[in-house]
Amino acid sequence: MVQLEDYGTWEEALKRLEASREALLALLREADPAWLATPLREGAWTPLMVAEHVALVEDSTARVLRRLRRVAAGESLPPVPFVPGEFKDGRPQAPEGVRPKGGLPLEEVLALLAKARTFLLEEAAQADPQHPATFPHPFFGELTALGWVRAAAYHEAHHLRALQASWAR
Repeated sequence: MVQLEDYGTWEEALKRLEASREALLALLREADPAWLATPLREGAWTPLMVAEHVALVEDSTARVLRRLRRVAAGESLPPVPFVPGEFKDGRPQAPEGVRPKGGLPLEEVLALLAKARTFLLEEAAQADPQHPATFPHPFFGELTALGWVRAAAYHEAHHLRALQASWAR
């Protein structure tokens, strides 16, 4: 089971995100274009789809950080329905809003990654990692801003490891 606390303090989690992004971008840029467009296994996403998914999750995380900041500032926001994460064959399945469309060329995926990271860092710069406000994560439950940044660090590292293992084959 994943222990998000292992991803450290606010600053440590942000540094992990920086390191994993550097590695992900290097892998994507150096990879054979045919590999980037080939599913990782039967019925799985391609590496480009995985990277698109990472960007979608990061954009979603930034929106959660913005919401938590607004709640911390005393703003009354309408509730958001919680949809628990689903598993298939013991593997977590991406919620509908963060599933990749696919078919995007490398340059578009790189642009999505850059845009999502900028948004995440902008929101992180304004967030209060110590504030107790929470928002439910589909797989980890109620998380504070710190928990969401840790989850983002875990998520990108998880997918990066899978891509690196596939590329090494």
